[in-house]
Amino acid sequence: MNRTDFEILRDFEGKRISQDIRFVRCAALYPVAEVGKLPIGNQSGTDLRMNLRFNPETESKTVNVFVPGTGPTCRLDVDGPRHGAAGRSHKHALRTERCPDRNLPDEVVPCPDLSGRSMREVFEQFCHLARIEFHGTFFSPEEA
Repeated sequence: MNRTDFEILRDFEGKRISQDIRFVRCAALYPVAEVGKLPIGNQSGTDLRMNLRFNPETESKTVNVFVPGTGPTCRLDVDGPRHGAAGRSHKHALRTERCPDRNLPDEVVPCPDLSGRSMREVFEQFCHLARIEFHGTFFSPEEA
């Protein structure tokens, strides 16, 4: 997948998540709670998935979209570890065909306006920007 393919998929209308979102604590990542491999329905036929992570100790949040067998295509990190000049809240996007193998290092954009927002707000903003409709119930990890 290259940047052009990514932009077509990103801008494609009709993407949707149709199941409830419930975070589960993962022993291997304690104290992180996560939601894994949410299918993102779309009319292009691309197998598109989303992972969500929330760390209650640092209040860091991650939304990661990936194509199984290809790798990540877009990731939003909020209140996480500093990423150079992009700071603690930033978005990674696919730039080249090698980016998924290299964990999206080439297109990192600061998102300071998302700092301090809840996991629900981060998820909703990501879905808005990526044109993903959500048709389920979001059970916030901060409220658990």
